[in-house]
Amino acid sequence: MTIRLLIILLLLACIGCHKEPASDAYLHPHPPKDKPKPTKKTAADDAADYSSFLIPHEEDLEGYTFRYGYTAYNEDKYGHSNPGYIEVKKDGKVLYKNSFEGYDEPYINIKGVHNLNGNRLVFTLNYGTEACDYTQFSRYYVIHPDNSVSFLKECWGGWGGDFYATRYYKEFFPEDSAGIPNTMGIVEGILYNEHDQPDRVDTTRIIFSGNRFKAEKLTDNLAKAE
Repeated sequence: MTIRLLIILLLLACIGCHKEPASDAYLHPHPPKDKPKPTKKTAADDAADYSSFLIPHEEDLEGYTFRYGYTAYNEDKYGHSNPGYIEVKKDGKVLYKNSFEGYDEPYINIKGVHNLNGNRLVFTLNYGTEACDYTQFSRYYVIHPDNSVSFLKECWGGWGGDFYATRYYKEFFPEDSAGIPNTMGIVEGILYNEHDQPDRVDTTRIIFSGNRFKAEKLTDNLAKAE
């Protein structure tokens, strides 16, 4: 009996040595999910991100149709100089085409009809971001009585995140209290909010004579800003 018992015990030990190991599902009843692998952003992804900027804008204002937007937009490639365009049409006829380089959504701002040696419609094409550490631009245009269009001047403004300085611009027309007959004025300046430097300001006068005009910048103080 003793020998038989010893043989049985040996057989049981051998069976135990060849037992299959427990499965991973058993060792981890709820195994952790694999972490998603980071995906590299492709050019197609960039194009999808900026696709909304390629949709043309078209507005009917003051009897004219303004069509404008970007021909391409990718801030990784162009920075804040994405190629854009503007067209002015009347009764289906293209009166004017012009290009610009910018960023963010453009929009038109009508400045009204003013007596600039005849009634002329002034408008701006605006783009850029109105926020700290960004720049906002306005491109001034005029539509003459014969429906020809002229680009006048580009101005920009903005302020830093620390509000140390603010750059601004403002237009004046003959009807304004500071206005001059047949002359559109644009004032550009820098305000130093801590008053540790003198504020700086320049004035440009755009004088109209028929469909011609000339710009006179009276001072160049902004060039001296630090």
